[in-house]
Formats: sequence, C-alpha cells, structure tokens
Amino acid sequence: MVARFAIIVAALALTTVSGLAGTFPTLPDRKLTPGKANTSLSVSKICSTKWGKDARAVTDKMKKDVIKAYHFSSSVCPVTTFKGNRIPRVEIDHLISRDIGGADDIKNLWPQCYEPVKKAKSKQANGAHKKDRLEVELNKRICKTRSAALLREYQRKTKINWISLYHEIYENE
Repeated sequence: MVARFAIIVAALALTTVSGLAGTFPTLPDRKLTPGKANTSLSVSKICSTKWGKDARAVTDKMKKDVIKAYHFSSSVCPVTTFKGNRIPRVEIDHLISRDIGGADDIKNLWPQCYEPVKKAKSKQANGAHKKDRLEVELNKRICKTRSAALLREYQRKTKINWISLYHEIYENE
C-alpha cells in the first residue's frame, strides 16, 4: 500500500492537475508498453512474496521516462476522492503486474488513471482500481493451482488486453 501511494504521489508530481477530465486511456500503447515478465520468478517465488511490501526496482527516473514517452498529463484522468481531496489520480502501473511475475522494466510500465469506484462493478469504468482487483484475483488463482502454465496464460492475456481478461474472470460484470 505504501509503495502504491509513493507511485501515485510521484506521478502526480509529474503531471498537471485539473478539475475535470473527459475520456481517459484504459489500455497502454503497445509500442511503448508491450509488457514484460520477469522470467526468473517461479510460481513458488511469486506465491511466497508479499507483493507491495517487497523491494521494487522502479526508479523515479523510470516513472518520469514513462510520463514523458506517453506525453501524459493527469488532467485526462477522472476526478476521484483520495484522502478527502477530489483530484485526478494516476499511477505508473505494471501492465503485467508484479504479483503475476511482471518485470520492473520500462517496457512493462504505463500511466494508468484511477476511475471513480462504483458499488455495481459492472458500471465502473476501466481503470487502476479495476485492474488492481484483477491482479489480486489472478495471483490467488495461480497460487491455488501452483500452475506455471496458468501463470504464462495470464501473463499473455494481460499483455494482449487486461480488460478482456477482467471480463473473462468476472463474467457477470
């Protein structure tokens, strides 16, 4: 949680804040962020790591480089509530999440907006909250089965389109 907060704060410091945002990007640019897995991580290592509490290798320079490559401004993000403040929020996110073996590599990073949270998930926009929910579920499924084949499948499907994978996992949403 602390690591996510640090990413959010760093990204906000690099972007312009405005009151309103229209449509926002929900998928990364495949040329800039093709996705990259850390092939040295085994299923056992993935399942025994406390993601978010471990050391990550995403530097401030990498975050700045991602923002610059995308010509990104948080003003395109919807306004959400964070610690009592209404602001557009963005995080420098891993396309293939670290908890399914994603690499701390610029080819796996992209600016992702946070969307307003809705009780009915079927009415919620596609953004960082929804992707976070998917990442946790994928990790649970991989660790329950201990399947390297399932790990590779989820990594591949996340690279192609995380939103399609979300709807595959959460069929009724």
